[in-house]
Order: sequence, then structure tokens, then C-alpha cells
Amino acid sequence: MKKRLLVSVLGTSLLFASFPNSAAFANENLDQEISAKKQEISSLQAKEREINDVLGKLNNKVNETNNKIAGAEKNISKTKEEVKQLEKNIAEVKERLEKRFEVLQKRARAVQQNEGSTNYLDVVLEAESFGDLVDRTMALTKIINADKKILEEQKKDQQTLEASEAELKKKLEEIQSELAEIKELKEQLTYQVNDKNSMLAAMKEQQSEASKELVDLENQKAAIIAAEAKKAEEEKAAVAAAEETQESGATGEAGNAGPAEKAGAPATAAGHKAKPKSVASSSSGTVQKSQPSAPTVKKGSSAIETAISTGSSIVGRSPYKWGGGRSAADIQNRRFDCSSFVHWAYASAGVNLGWTTSQLVNQGRAVSASEMKRGDLVFFDTYKTNGHVGIYLGNGTFLNDNSSHGVSIDSMNNSYWKAAFKGVVRRVVE
Repeated sequence: MKKRLLVSVLGTSLLFASFPNSAAFANENLDQEISAKKQEISSLQAKEREINDVLGKLNNKVNETNNKIAGAEKNISKTKEEVKQLEKNIAEVKERLEKRFEVLQKRARAVQQNEGSTNYLDVVLEAESFGDLVDRTMALTKIINADKKILEEQKKDQQTLEASEAELKKKLEEIQSELAEIKELKEQLTYQVNDKNSMLAAMKEQQSEASKELVDLENQKAAIIAAEAKKAEEEKAAVAAAEETQESGATGEAGNAGPAEKAGAPATAAGHKAKPKSVASSSSGTVQKSQPSAPTVKKGSSAIETAISTGSSIVGRSPYKWGGGRSAADIQNRRFDCSSFVHWAYASAGVNLGWTTSQLVNQGRAVSASEMKRGDLVFFDTYKTNGHVGIYLGNGTFLNDNSSHGVSIDSMNNSYWKAAFKGVVRRVVE
């Protein structure tokens, strides 16, 4: 009996040690999740380094843009001073012209008051003596020269006025051109700065969340290890107590060893056969499977118009939310990133598309930029190749959700979007 009791206790102990229980399965599952979470954090850090490299180049462009803006503003300031001087010169010329014009008007009125009968020849012929003739001739010469000088100065000032006005017009056009360039450069700068801020903020947020989830997983593992250690101590104590009982020669207790052994063995085996549930993984730690590429949907223009109408309904009322497609979407509050916005708009028309730009760029069929039409998806190389997507509306405009303006309608001829568009177009609805 003593021998059977020892075998039973040792057998039970060996079964606990040899066969994995639910805690062991949970521990193994946690190890896999912790490894996956560490890999996720490592991947995020690699992406952050990649984005920082891109942002380094972007910052150089921003600095170049700022230098251009500073230079343009300096030129505008200088041109405005020149315009002021020109306006002053023009005012002076106009004043001289006006004074001469008054003199000529007086001369004309004098002639008119003499009924227009007096001319220079009559004045000379009416001289009473040679001396009077000389005096009259000299007086007439002075009058003629004065009139001639007035007319010449009038003509010269008129030419100066016309030239000054032409130069003023040119300067004003230069100012308008400079201002237009500054506006365009500032718009590009706004897109670039907002993209940089949103990317960095999103990356920090994702890393923070992943780090918290990693801590939670490690705490769970620590709790399981502590529970297993406690259980092992209890089992060790039970074995020691059984051995002590055996040594004491308790026959009655030893006699119960047989039934205990028979009852214990199947229970342990059953415990081995029962497959425990694994610990549920966190939602953010779950890796989404890429949605397979979908063929072009045959839904006609009605689906396109429904998607565009739905998307347009929140233009100017939906701030951008940086993220990775589905994880970025806050449908209830109408907050999206570019790809989840496109998914949401087309989903309203019964067209199921991917959530990310990498999924969307493989859906439907490719068409050339010269053949794109309303409803096609247009892609732009922003922070990465095909990093931004929108819905083409026609007439060089597209509907999209961007970090600068949120949901908006933008022109593909805008210098920022024009430079980022490489001709990638997908037709997802026929």
C-alpha cells in the first residue's frame, strides 16, 4: 500500500510536469503576442526613421520655400517704393501739363476775343515806323518761341507721362505676379508642414499605444508565471506531505492510494486532452489581412454619383485624422484619412473597396491620366509612393481628405498636387 501511494503521488506529479495545462497554453500564446507586439514596435520605429528621412528632405524644401518667400517679399517692398516714386512723378508731370494747357487756353481766348482777325502778319504790317516794326518783330519772335517751347515741353511731358504710366503698369503687374507666387508657395508650405506634423503625431501615438499594450501583455505573463510558481510550490508541498504520510506507515491512508490513483490518472489525462482557450489578442495588435484586389464593379454612374454626393456632403466639415486606413476611420464622427474616406464614400453606394492606399491602388483597372473620368481614383506621391488618394470629379478637380483642409475639393493643377501626381489612376466602377 505504501508503495502504491508513492507511485500515485509521483505519477500525478509527473503528469502535471509532462502535459501542458491551460496556463501553459496561455503563457505560450502570450509569448507569441509579446513577440508580435515587439515586432510591431520595431516596425513602427523603422517607419518613423523612414518618415524622418523624408521629412529631412521636406524640411530642406520648406527652407528653400521660405527663402523664396523672403526674397519675393523684399522685391515687392522695393517695387512698391518704385511705384510710389512713379506715381509722384506722374502727378508732377500732370500738373505741368495742366498749367501749360491753361496758358494755351488763355492765348486762344485772346485770339477769339479779337474775333480771330489778328494774325502775326497783320501785326507786322501795321507798324508805324521801322523801329516799331523791329519792336513788333522781336515781340512776335518771343511769343512764337514761347509758344513753341510750351508745345515742345508739353509734347515731351506727354511722352514722359505715357512712359511712366506704362512703367507703372508693368511694376504693378510684377507685384501681382510676385504676390501670386508667394500665395502658391505658402499653400505648398501649408500642405508640407501639416503633413509633417500629422505624420509625426500619428507615429508617436501609435508607438505609445503599442508600448502600453506590450506592458499589459508582459504584466499578464508575469501574473501567469507567478500563478504557476505558486501552484508548483503547492504541488511540491503536497508531494512532501504524501511522502511524510507514507513514511509514518498510515495504513488507512495508504489503502486509499489505489482509488486515488485510479481517479487521479483519468482526470489528469482529461486535463491534458482538453485544449485551453488562448488569451485574446488586443485589437490593435491584430495584424489585418490585406483585402484582395477587387475587379471593376459594374454599377454604372449612379454608384459614382452616390459616392461623390456622400463625400461632398462633409466638405469643409470633416477634419483629417491621420492613420492607416480602417484604424484611422471614425465613421460616427465623420473623421477619416484619405483612403478610409474613399472607402466610406463608395461604401455608401454599395461598392466595397479597400481601406488603405496600397489596397485601393490594386483595385479596379488602371487607366491613363488622359482617359480618366468622373469617379476614378487618383493617386499622389506624398510622404510615400501612392501615399494619397482622392476621387476625380472632372474639369481637373478631385474630392479628397487631406491634412491641410480635411475633406475638400482641390485642383489637380495646384502646384503641390500637380508635382505629386504621377499619372496613377484606377477605375473601380464602370
